[in-house]
Amino acid sequence: MPPAHGSLPALALTDFTVLPKASPFALRLSSGCCMALLGIGSATDDLNALTEALAGRRPASGQVCLHGVDVSHRSQGHRGIATVGGHAPLFDHLSVSDNILFPLRATGLLSPAEISRRRDEVLALTGLDAVRSCFPPALSTEQVFRVALARALITSPDLLVLNQPLKGMPAQAAKRSLAFLERLRQAIGLTSLFLTSDRTEAFMAANTIGVLDQGHLLQVADAPTLLNRPATPAVALALGDANILTGKVLRLEDDVAELRLPSGETVEAMADGDLAEHDLASICILPDRLSVLFPRQMEADNSAEAGDLPCTLVSAHHLGHTIILRMRLRDGTEITVNRPPVHTPRELSAGRPALLAWQTRNATAFPMDKKTS
Repeated sequence: MPPAHGSLPALALTDFTVLPKASPFALRLSSGCCMALLGIGSATDDLNALTEALAGRRPASGQVCLHGVDVSHRSQGHRGIATVGGHAPLFDHLSVSDNILFPLRATGLLSPAEISRRRDEVLALTGLDAVRSCFPPALSTEQVFRVALARALITSPDLLVLNQPLKGMPAQAAKRSLAFLERLRQAIGLTSLFLTSDRTEAFMAANTIGVLDQGHLLQVADAPTLLNRPATPAVALALGDANILTGKVLRLEDDVAELRLPSGETVEAMADGDLAEHDLASICILPDRLSVLFPRQMEADNSAEAGDLPCTLVSAHHLGHTIILRMRLRDGTEITVNRPPVHTPRELSAGRPALLAWQTRNATAFPMDKKTS
């Protein structure tokens, strides 16, 4: 259910800094929703730092508000924020039940009857009742995740932060766990941040995705927007394995840029707001947004039209549902093209000439030095 008009967000970060050299950012998350934060940097320091800062285990600049209440200066355990991830492993010497109850017993604030009630409720909610007496070494990775999740939920948090919770889990178990999180969100109105460095996990975990690069929040949007209108080349490359070409802006008209490639061809792309005439630009185009034409040998030199890029097929790999083509432009630049399996093996022989093209709306041109948003 969407939040009521004018209602306060469940989580509001203002001028928040994750790493010392990163730019401050703002973030809003509505109650009962999940947002995925995808870390695209070479390390996951920003994901770990964000988890620790939100939980109150690490100093951070900026403001953290839950439902309009500033909790920035509250200590760990008093913010209404629970975390799940590799930073908080289960205790091998405690049973499933005792692991789940650990945070409640540590505070000593609830009666035994209330503790038992919460335990039974969360065991039923997470499907762990049958293994309540087992110890972590006897559990599957999927069950270990559910125990860690139950241990977080038993505190009735306002916000759940999941920091790479599926790391190391078998693929099918990870898919089931993501589906379980979605059912849980719908059942109890769970508000959560799902932190991951896995692009597929981010797409499956939430409809809204934020892209973090070493603490810089590059863009927050739904998947179609991130793929079709990325805010930076880094987002285009990380989210869709975009091809990135270099060109010089010849002309700007409305939101469209006309650019000349090093090989001499002229192409068009949607222009980033910071792009100016005569700029050197990075042109981002997804592999599945490219069209390829294999003209007959006799027609190869006469088939090109405005916007077409003459190229040569380097290799073709059939993956069942798609064919990955590697093409080389005249200047040596290589481009990856994903196409449906409609070509015959004879058409896909290495060295064959071809023409590449794209629709203007499917490519975006950025100033070459644009890295962050």
